[in-house]
Amino acid sequence: MSILTPTLKKIVNWLQVNDPESIAELRSGLTDQEIKKITQNLPLLFHTTNLTEQEIEQSLPLILPWEVGEIYHYCNGQIALTPSLFLEPLEKAIENTCYGEWMRGNKISSSSHILPLFHGDGKNFYYVICDSANKSPVWCVYVGEAPRMYAASLTSLILSTWECYETGAYYMYFDEESGYSYVEDDDNSEKAEKIFQKYNPEQMDDWRYFNRD
Repeated sequence: MSILTPTLKKIVNWLQVNDPESIAELRSGLTDQEIKKITQNLPLLFHTTNLTEQEIEQSLPLILPWEVGEIYHYCNGQIALTPSLFLEPLEKAIENTCYGEWMRGNKISSSSHILPLFHGDGKNFYYVICDSANKSPVWCVYVGEAPRMYAASLTSLILSTWECYETGAYYMYFDEESGYSYVEDDDNSEKAEKIFQKYNPEQMDDWRYFNRD
């Protein structure tokens, strides 16, 4: 087990205490056998896009990055890690591969498998590339835009998220008008920016693009 799972647990524990509604539907983790069964048809779904026969033959084999397996061993999604970062159940992430053609844009090879693990609070998805067991960068794409590299890896994304909670960059906010409390994840804050830069230094231009006013 890497640092990924303990850090994910810290986020879940924080939410359980401060925002239990966000984890009310959290699903239990999956076994290796369950993950294999769920993902076995991913290459077939991937090829429902308009690929030529030659492109299909040249496609890379599906290999889940080890970070993906570790996350889904811990939980099978259905959790808002932040209001703008919702971890999908693996089954739903597989379904979302049907949008792979436009998600790739011109930056990701048509022979690569992508897996949209997260969605945001708008028309945006976050995905990894499943062509290697090594860490994959996390890409973010909005409908109608080209994809951009959002985080160096799933591990760096989770570490960034936890440190934002731990340091108060993300916090509970009480709205007096509505009477509801919710997590305020202000990524435009100087504190959040420094944390993200600590773990994802090469992605800062894209991070600032997504968090522009």
